[in-house]
Amino acid sequence: MSVLERLIEYGESNPNVEVEEWKKTGNKVLGYWCSYIPPEIIHAAGALPYRLRGMGATGTDKADHDMSPVCNCSFPRAVLDLAHRGKYDFLDGILGMNGCDHTRRAFELWVERLQPTFSHFVYVPRTRKQVSVEKYAQELEKLKTGLEKYLGTEITGEALQQSVDLYNDNRTLLKQVQELFKKDRPPLTGTQFHHIINASVSISPVRLNLLLRELLEEVKDLDGPEDDKARLMIVGWVGDDTMLHRIIEESGGLVVMDNCCFGARAFWDPVVFDSKHPLASLGRSYLDRTGCPRMFATFNERYGMFQQAVGDYRVDGIVRTRLQFCDLHGVENVFFHKRKEQLGVPMSAPMVLDYIGQDEGRVRTRMEAFIEQLQQ
Repeated sequence: MSVLERLIEYGESNPNVEVEEWKKTGNKVLGYWCSYIPPEIIHAAGALPYRLRGMGATGTDKADHDMSPVCNCSFPRAVLDLAHRGKYDFLDGILGMNGCDHTRRAFELWVERLQPTFSHFVYVPRTRKQVSVEKYAQELEKLKTGLEKYLGTEITGEALQQSVDLYNDNRTLLKQVQELFKKDRPPLTGTQFHHIINASVSISPVRLNLLLRELLEEVKDLDGPEDDKARLMIVGWVGDDTMLHRIIEESGGLVVMDNCCFGARAFWDPVVFDSKHPLASLGRSYLDRTGCPRMFATFNERYGMFQQAVGDYRVDGIVRTRLQFCDLHGVENVFFHKRKEQLGVPMSAPMVLDYIGQDEGRVRTRMEAFIEQLQQ
């Protein structure tokens, strides 16, 4: 099996064999809901951070019994449904946050109904004011204390520094893989890279760095097919489901860049760590990075990233997405629509996606039409 095949296998599995091997050594695995929860702290405590995904869910009837119709987003329902069915029994604890009302409520119901051995809620501010940074540092201190008590360990400054360095290496290597898509004929497809991103949040950072270095060496002299494909960027919400990437690339396009939840936003900015103020600097870095729509005031920065990417990756068109019933990305699309002409490339109407029971035929028809428009 090649390195690429191995990474794809890890990204397609929930959990994967790396997690199973980690558990055999007696080490803990902690699930976390969102990339605003720093995995560095979990890793520095000696546990494996595992980002929660809905991969493998075929329905949500178990979660539907608990969740109110008001919280009808299918992604957190899929995650909660997997938990109800025992698919997340390998976890030794879960960490939640106030990402949106839907995920927050799913976390609360998981804790209430399934009573995991360890659970912790992190309040993440939605602004970058100094008072927000101070509040977030206090929240990370609570998380650190809770992990130390549960795991019977001490998270030292040295351990935290080592974890930050490891995860910064992750981010650097993932950006190097991303930059392969600047080539006329990238050696990877966007679908393959999306699998790699899924793998990156579900295996050890040490193992990930090793595999990414091997991958970059493996593909450095390779070129993709000579087919003249429309180069597309996806913006909005895309989770661990690679369906949209796959359909775009089966329809004559190539996904060369994204600005999504399970995508570039998660690895784009390194953590700037100050050993004298470890948690404050960690919190500042997470609040200052390229934000998601929960950080309303950061739209201009995201828009600047879109503009930069259109030139750097020679984007022919932008596919806008939002998850059904997602208020945050709904507001984002309004902002985006008002400034769409400034990007200078065609943009699709918002593609409304559903995590469970996706109508692939509808998505394929929309993408084929958009790509045909670009080719003409």
